[in-house]
Amino acid sequence: MFTRRILAIVGTAAASVLLVSGTAVASHAPPDAVGPASAIGNGTAHVFQRFDDGVPVAIGVRIDAAALDGLPEGPLAGSREYPLQVADRARATPVDHVTMDWNPHGHNPEHGFDRPHFDVHFYLVDRAMLMQIDPLAPGYLDRATRLPDQKYLPEGYAPTDDPLTGTTMHMGLHWADSHPRPHEFTETVLHGSWDGRHIFIEPMFTRDWLLTHPSHEETLPQPQAYQASGHYPTTFSVDWDADAQQYVVELGGLAYHDAG
Repeated sequence: MFTRRILAIVGTAAASVLLVSGTAVASHAPPDAVGPASAIGNGTAHVFQRFDDGVPVAIGVRIDAAALDGLPEGPLAGSREYPLQVADRARATPVDHVTMDWNPHGHNPEHGFDRPHFDVHFYLVDRAMLMQIDPLAPGYLDRATRLPDQKYLPEGYAPTDDPLTGTTMHMGLHWADSHPRPHEFTETVLHGSWDGRHIFIEPMFTRDWLLTHPSHEETLPQPQAYQASGHYPTTFSVDWDADAQQYVVELGGLAYHDAG
């Protein structure tokens, strides 16, 4: 969970979103690289990656239907982080590791995120760097207020809070799409930074929305440049795999970019 003040209502322009009713938008073909399952609620989740002739084309998370039950809840329940390990072969992408965070009460209620929801952080840096995001660490003031050049974040994205006071410990500063939302919060994609670096891509979606077994795909706005060479996503999708009884959260259409 992160505490912050949204500078503008977060969302994705309607023109960039494609909703397909009753039609799968994420592949149900067996993935080529699978990370170990981690317990979440009454089920598990794991990271997967798909390749085409050895080239990565998608990375995502498969979530058991049972994982949506047995989660921490109640008035005193806080945000819970579930680390997910990336398979060795999946390191062909810039993603170092993934976490799935459960927010039983949401956050920032004045901005519409006060619903039980999940955050999935695809981190582009290792855990050691995240541990440096600590107000008591030497140099925190300078590092927290050092923002990446705007060209490394998608057009229209802006920090959601003051970098000094709104950077989340062991996570980073969140950036949100400032375009008006076409609907109430069900899903969106945030980005994160720390010490002048773009460090994560973060799909967010509500538990209630997942329970409708959505079939959703949207085109992700792209930055002008990249700080590290690698394959980066151009689409975000959430789909229901009825055969496996799993939700499929995918960053797809991976395209290679050189650092620059």
